[in-house]
Parts: sequence; structure tokens; C-alpha cells
Amino acid sequence: MLNQAILLSSVKNDRPENWGIENGAGDTFKRYIAPYLEVEHECELKKIDNPKDICNNTIYNSKGTEVYANNIDPKFILKNGIAFAFYGGKTSYTTQRRGVFIIYLETGANRYVMGKNVFTVNLIIDDFKKYLVTSTMDYPKNKTFCSGLKTRAQMIDLCERGTGSSINGNEGYTPSITCSALIECNNYRIPKDYPIKF
Repeated sequence: MLNQAILLSSVKNDRPENWGIENGAGDTFKRYIAPYLEVEHECELKKIDNPKDICNNTIYNSKGTEVYANNIDPKFILKNGIAFAFYGGKTSYTTQRRGVFIIYLETGANRYVMGKNVFTVNLIIDDFKKYLVTSTMDYPKNKTFCSGLKTRAQMIDLCERGTGSSINGNEGYTPSITCSALIECNNYRIPKDYPIKF
């Protein structure tokens, strides 16, 4: 869905590498992507932790610890109940990540849990100016989780923690990106050792 929206937008608005996606470019989704999705509601920019509020945007890890309260980037709810938020940003020379999508799989969930009903994927623009939405690429540049960027145990740990930091410190990964990568690297199927139960 996101790839298709970006493809359609690139026809009218030029390619994503020319969108000027910088850190804090909070209007990127609204300007370039939302018009190509069936958006029903745009939430206000404030922290909401009330499960009865469709704009609830507080996210927890599988251990019950709050890991993210999205009060920086608007949450856009689609007609089908899926919601997206996007925060733009780039780090020259070290990564090809140009932004992060937060995907809420169900509107009005009692609790949003990374790797269960909330997933993250990156907008990647590679050296050949090709763009894709994926969870397999993050830090560092030109390496993927599928090819052994992290050990299996490290990927599971990062998924359970719901952050971009391992127990050894801040590594700068997209929060909980390894949850999505564990599934994407397994041909989009939940692997047997996936650490979060549904």
C-alpha cells in the first residue's frame, strides 16, 4: 500500500529523494503520501493514551513498558482502520533511511504493542536512487538484517525491547524495526521463534 502510494506520488511530485525529507519534516506524509491513500481522519499532534480514542498513539513494548508516544508526527487513519504516522529524517553517508513509517494495524486497540499490532518500516533511498519501503535495511549503509547485520538473538532482543537500542547502548535503529525484519526476512511469515505472541 505504501509502495503504491509513493509510486503514484513520484509521478506527480518527483522522486522521493527530491522531496526534501529532513529531520523533523513533519508534513511529508500529509503532502506527498496521504493524498494517495484513503485517509478518513488526521489526528491532532498530542500524546493520547486512551484506548477509546481513535487517535490513541502511545506504544508499548511486549514487556508493558511505554516506548513511544507519538506527539510529533500526525497519525492518519484510513477508511479500512489501518493508520500511519511518518517521521522524516536522514543521516548522510551512514544510512539510506530517509524516514520511518509507523503502522497501526487496528484502530481503537486496547493497547498498541510494538511487533504485535504496531510495526515500523523504513523509507529507503539507495545509492542508485531507487526507493523502497522495507524493514530489512537500517544502520549501517548497504547491509541488511536478512544477511546477518545482527545475530538472531540480538534481533529478538531488539524486537522485545521495542526500541532502537540494545542492552549494550543506543545503536540508532528504527524502534522495533527487527520485529518487522524477522517477518519480512521470513517471506512475510511469522517465524517460529518470533518473540511476541498474538
